[in-house]
Amino acid sequence: MKDHPSQWITSGLTCRDLADRATDFLEERLPILTKVRCALHLASCPSCRVYLRQIDIVSEWVRHLPPIAPFAINRLHLRQRFAVRRRGAVMSGTLSLDSPRRSP
Repeated sequence: MKDHPSQWITSGLTCRDLADRATDFLEERLPILTKVRCALHLASCPSCRVYLRQIDIVSEWVRHLPPIAPFAINRLHLRQRFAVRRRGAVMSGTLSLDSPRRSP
């Protein structure tokens, strides 16, 4: 995407600014002023309209994909590995069963 000064003057947003906010704009998670600025930019920028439409199409397809859950055997293996790691951390003294977990 190319930033066009005339569009920035109109809306206060560049093409890159709009691209950064595309998902939030489509999901209506932007404050009203930012939403208006995005709409103004889109009104004057055909490239961003195409980009936003592409993001919308991909998002729609992804929402309709079936959920994928790990196989039961994979969940079992993961639980076993986490248990081994936790035991190793407790035995080495880096993790106490009485204290809360440390964040990385």
